Amino acid sequence: MATVKKSKKGIIIAIIAVVVALAVAGTSIGIIAAKKKIPQVSLYTISTGDINEVVNSTGTVSSGTVKDFKVSSVATVKEVFVKVGDEVKAGDMLATFDTSGLDSQLSQLQLTYAQAKESYETAVINQKAAKAYLDSINPEIEELEKKVAELQEIVDYSTTSTTTTEPTTKPSTTKPSTTAISTTERSTESTTRKTYPANMAGAVEALTDLVASINEISGSVEETNELTRIVMSVIIQEIENGNLSSDAIADKVGEAVSKAISDSINVEIVEAAVRAVDWAAIGASFAQAPNVNLASAEVRLASLYAERQLFELEASQDTVNAKKQFMITSKNALDVVQEADEELTAGWVAPFDGTITSCDLVPGIQTNMLASGLSLQNLDEMVVTISLGEYDTHKVKVGMPVTITTAYGQYTGEVISKAPTATGGSSSSSALDSLGSMAGISGLSSLTATGAGVQTVISVNVPDDNIIAGFDADVVIGVGDNVGITVVPIESIVLEKTGSYVYLYNEEEGTVTKTQITTGAISDSYYQVLSGLQPGDKIVATPSSDFTDETFEVKVK
Repeated sequence: MATVKKSKKGIIIAIIAVVVALAVAGTSIGIIAAKKKIPQVSLYTISTGDINEVVNSTGTVSSGTVKDFKVSSVATVKEVFVKVGDEVKAGDMLATFDTSGLDSQLSQLQLTYAQAKESYETAVINQKAAKAYLDSINPEIEELEKKVAELQEIVDYSTTSTTTTEPTTKPSTTKPSTTAISTTERSTESTTRKTYPANMAGAVEALTDLVASINEISGSVEETNELTRIVMSVIIQEIENGNLSSDAIADKVGEAVSKAISDSINVEIVEAAVRAVDWAAIGASFAQAPNVNLASAEVRLASLYAERQLFELEASQDTVNAKKQFMITSKNALDVVQEADEELTAGWVAPFDGTITSCDLVPGIQTNMLASGLSLQNLDEMVVTISLGEYDTHKVKVGMPVTITTAYGQYTGEVISKAPTATGGSSSSSALDSLGSMAGISGLSSLTATGAGVQTVISVNVPDDNIIAGFDADVVIGVGDNVGITVVPIESIVLEKTGSYVYLYNEEEGTVTKTQITTGAISDSYYQVLSGLQPGDKIVATPSSDFTDETFEVKVK
């Protein structure tokens, strides 16, 4: 038999080929095995049980009865009869004060309130009158706007159709006036008086300022309206006559106002208000217009615009509300100082038996120098104040029993009050409270800067020297005994944003399906099942975080 010798190179190649083949085969087998790998799980059979549901929280111990004496006004401490730690009886005098310095404060606040009240009442009356005047002014403005438009058409037609630069009928404005101001006077006045554009916009602005000035010295809308009409009629007449001197117009206005209203108005103030307007600037365009009727109508329309602007402000509910709010604020400030004055004049008296827990009073010192006043507490009555999150507050009721634990012992108590609303908080608090509720801990969000909670007060039945105000205490509130209910272990539940889930086992198919359930009461170990499961159902005892499919095959251990 012949022997065939293989070269070393051939042998190496053959070995490599075998290794590669084995590696490929091993990988394929591993992939197939991985694909066929079935999760092994332990099952739990749903049954009934009992849950003694509780809410856990941590709060601050304080006295059940506290009276803080604080000074809201300036006075002088006269005598102090107590110090921190003193035991006092109801009716004991604690401190006296010299309140003579409050007299000036009270007088000023009373005056401010009286003025604010009068201003509000006047605003209410003026609002009604202003609304009535607006009803009459608005139609008048509409008619006058039409008239001005018609006159403007006539003037425009006359200007374009005539061959001469002079108007067919020379208006009275071309007459020389002995009261007309010179160029020098006009230049001098323009440096000391507010100037306005020589057009309709300038006239409206000037007359608006004038009406506002008249309103400041007037006692009512009716008086403002009457004065405005008198002043405007004189101004229109003077401009029609070619008189553009502010001083002369002011004198004429003063005479007219004096005749109409005797002593109720300071005529000099009205004259000053008229004199402050540079009529040479705003009246020239009207006085030199080719039609005096158009000029007069435009000035009258400008004055009506100014009146309407004033009356709209007077008729505004915002104006009335602002004055009403100032009146209320003034009254509140007066009440606070009056109450403080009465309290300080009588001196501070203990309203109940208790212990002085803080005292910042020193004889002779001004009360505005005090960081605080004086605090009296009845340390025989102790309470714990907690904050309940939104997932637990509906469970806790007044009268429920509570177990209180401090560093030095355990006490019994009960819920004695619960606030009707939550305080503080933001939208992020819900997640914290939800997490806390799942763990059986209430009010997690209230421990953060943005958390909201419902303040709840718990009494301590038999306090002793070991429970100290200011320290924290843990509380356990018994919120209900649930007997013979369907329960599920906490570790069998998967908590997600969309709800609570378990993996329900199908014995016929050997699969589990992710199933949503509704839970109720909670204990340290179990949740109550309200829907989604029945006694006898089997679920995965401890679901794995690797579960991703909704339904899949499992192998039961």
